Amino acid sequence: MYRLFITIFVISTLNELPIWNAKIHLNPVLVTGYRTFTHSEIVVIKGVHMERMDVIQIAKQLIQTPSLSGHEKELAHFIRDFLSDSGVDSVHIDAYGNVIAEVKGTGDYTVMLEGHMDHVPPGNEAFWDHPPYSGKQMGDMLYGRGAVDMKGALAAMISSLQELSTRERSTTVLGAFVVHEETVEGAAIQHIMEENQINPHLVILGEPTNLHIALGHRGRALLKVNLRGKTAHASMPDLGINSIESGAHFIEMLHSSCSSLPSDHLLGNATITPISIICSPQGLPQLPDTCNILFDRRLIRHEQESHLLQQMERLIDTLKEEMRIHSGTVTIQKEDLYCWTGKVLRVKDFFPAWVTEEDSTEVRVIKKALDYLTPQCIFWEFSTDGVYTASRASIPTVGFGPGDWRCAHQPNERVTVKALEAAERGYTSIINHIETEQERMGHP
Repeated sequence: MYRLFITIFVISTLNELPIWNAKIHLNPVLVTGYRTFTHSEIVVIKGVHMERMDVIQIAKQLIQTPSLSGHEKELAHFIRDFLSDSGVDSVHIDAYGNVIAEVKGTGDYTVMLEGHMDHVPPGNEAFWDHPPYSGKQMGDMLYGRGAVDMKGALAAMISSLQELSTRERSTTVLGAFVVHEETVEGAAIQHIMEENQINPHLVILGEPTNLHIALGHRGRALLKVNLRGKTAHASMPDLGINSIESGAHFIEMLHSSCSSLPSDHLLGNATITPISIICSPQGLPQLPDTCNILFDRRLIRHEQESHLLQQMERLIDTLKEEMRIHSGTVTIQKEDLYCWTGKVLRVKDFFPAWVTEEDSTEVRVIKKALDYLTPQCIFWEFSTDGVYTASRASIPTVGFGPGDWRCAHQPNERVTVKALEAAERGYTSIINHIETEQERMGHP
């Protein structure tokens, strides 16, 4: 059933006259507070779709709509139009291409259901048993790129919003579906919340948890090390400083110092590993004098940018003392990401770790709401938009989503139908239990 605010037009021999704004339920017969209209009397009801899609149908449609980072336009339009037709109180696409929906409650408490629309490329399709954008269902399994990361969760959230909009509620529920999360987590949701002055009481991330409750993860930083050597003819390497060898020495020294990286009793160890090396000049009988190495540094709680940089600077100073480089610098990478709307996300690649305490009121209520699933509290190995909502905005944040995260970014990515249905039910159950808890505490 759909709750819609629309203007109804009736047939007139003179012209089409707007009679009133009516709150209706979409049935074979449409009933307003004043009189009954049959379908033959309706001239215009903009955007009404008669057939309601279930969570599986929604998931298939999402998977069948490619939405690589920066190219989410078609998917954003589908989600906006679908939710508009489903009866949410408002839904729009912002300047960056994010979709923001609202089911307005009568009280003060607000919950945000948050997920990303983009996905990674499918890779070599020869490794796929079914085409990556087919949304192929085989028994209880649904296949396709993004099935688990995270169009399955998007479908469950959208379906839940559809259900939550069918009756008056005390809790306001927001749906925030963002661009460019796979490239830079936290950036798009930051713009949504800061530019719209949105400050929910709870954020639920739909990243895969196997229907458990995720309470946080390590942070992430991208450190760019630039090492400068000295060019020389390749036949006389002793006359120069080969920046490739400088980079190799730097990585070796870094690995030897990894034992001193900090650890966290909940999140585990901080780690660092090189993910890119570029040297120049290249392909000539000449020693390269520049080596740029990009490192992925995983963070525990309370680590600061300055601390990371100081660790690397000490290694650079050692190389200079040993005459293995002429000079060197380390910075936290900055990048510009282009959205499908033409807007640019400018980001510094430093994303803090976060943890939501298991004994918090929010987690207690969520555990009760999902008791039928017997969920455990877990911590993700990967990074999410919680780096902004929890770390920077200090909003209680948890993760709950369908699917095994180990299937993410792999060929034959998949999620079970049962998990999608359970996640849809789970999101709705969480909202219902929050409302019950608010009423119990005297906060209608």
